[in-house]
Amino acid sequence: MKVTTKKDELLKIDAPVILVGVTDEASSDSLIGKKTGVLHEVTKELINLGDFKGEKGQLQFVYTHDKLPSKRILLVGLGKEEKISLEGLRKTLGNASRKARDLDVKVLAVSLDHFIRNKLEAKDVAEAIIQGIVMGSFQNLAYRTKNLDKFKRLSEAILFSSTIDEKVFGEGVTSGTVIADAVNFCRELSWGPANYITPTKLASEAERIAKEHSLQVTIFDREKSKEIGLTSFLAVAQGTEEPPKFIILEYGADKKDVDTVALIGKAVTFDTGGISLKPSKDMGLMKTDMTGGAVVLAIMQAIGQLKPDLHVVALVPATDNMPSGTAYHPADIITSYDGQTIEVISTDAEGRMIINDALAYAAKNYNPTAMLDFATLTGSMAVALGNHALGYFANDEALNERFQKASETSGEKCWRMPLWEEYDEQFKSDIADMKHAGGRAGGAIVAARFLSKFVDEKPWIHCDIAGYSSSDSDKGYNTKGCKGPAVRLIVDLLRNW
Repeated sequence: MKVTTKKDELLKIDAPVILVGVTDEASSDSLIGKKTGVLHEVTKELINLGDFKGEKGQLQFVYTHDKLPSKRILLVGLGKEEKISLEGLRKTLGNASRKARDLDVKVLAVSLDHFIRNKLEAKDVAEAIIQGIVMGSFQNLAYRTKNLDKFKRLSEAILFSSTIDEKVFGEGVTSGTVIADAVNFCRELSWGPANYITPTKLASEAERIAKEHSLQVTIFDREKSKEIGLTSFLAVAQGTEEPPKFIILEYGADKKDVDTVALIGKAVTFDTGGISLKPSKDMGLMKTDMTGGAVVLAIMQAIGQLKPDLHVVALVPATDNMPSGTAYHPADIITSYDGQTIEVISTDAEGRMIINDALAYAAKNYNPTAMLDFATLTGSMAVALGNHALGYFANDEALNERFQKASETSGEKCWRMPLWEEYDEQFKSDIADMKHAGGRAGGAIVAARFLSKFVDEKPWIHCDIAGYSSSDSDKGYNTKGCKGPAVRLIVDLLRNW
């Protein structure tokens, strides 16, 4: 979507639809209900009749009858002014973008002056508005060939103000577009079919990002991974003919005296469960088991454009998990990259097998200030938190505080889970250093404790995005399918580091 800014008055904007924010109650809103002028004239009857009250999330079209260059005004209810938040604006603008799009509107204009309420900063409001529109109007049409003309699309969003310096709110528009595009990129990868979104495809996307944004990229194939000793990763990969890729992207490798943050994303491009075969029902959704890798690649695409003063390393172990004559078995003993021996309990607990090597590799080779990993790891997390919050585990209080602040600014809800050593009892092994799973009880916590053994005491957060990663309907800025989970949260964490 093309996104532009303009310093102009609402009465002069010629666009098919203009979005105007209105507080609760609309009749007392000083910017529309009490103010005289053409905008008041075209809306007063609707407001006076009580058909539109400005309640949070309420949307109502008004036809201007040639009193304005724009033919339609879309009134956007903001609710009580003192309760307006950036996250509320994102959600409301997401809904508004689809309402306008469904009228086959190609160009949408937004009056920034009518959305800056509750002492919010113009730059932050501009960013939230653009994020809501770009994410909320997203459609994944990449694999359709028929009846494409039936899909209505927004092609341009214009944010304008008559009172605020265009340079000030323009910065928010730029960052908002970059971040929202990254979220949509994550959605495209995550929800793409496994015969298209292969480890090779993820590697090619990493190469594209590196080329477009001057990042460094390194990709280890099966042979190189074996030479290096990524044996836990390769244990999962040995059952598939699809070439595995261990992908490394670096931003800011040449920066001096800056912190290094490592991001690790699970990318099982299709998960059958291996020898521990999953039930066939809903197995198609296992195309999304690479969402953690998609999250990390999307973050790097945004970071390459926003350019924080950091060194960021992304590691994406990518492979299928397939049953075959060469697949690894339950009860196998695997030696990890850092030399620990692991008794395999279920080949369907493959995510922690590939992540442990990536964590250990990052800790040894980059000595990061902090590490964060992302994975659709356990059904237990989905049971615990549903789809409303991201569950995470932290071994460091300073990093946890940064993470919580990023959750607040991004609007992505998260909940810290316990990381107590008592859970280690569940994965004690009689024949190896540890088992890699320990039963269903506390499954998400046991998985996190297992991964904690590979971080070399580095500050670390594990994000189990199962459950939180997708939406089953269009709601707010989330459209049906992948949410692009944690992308905005981690971009905020990094740019505010």
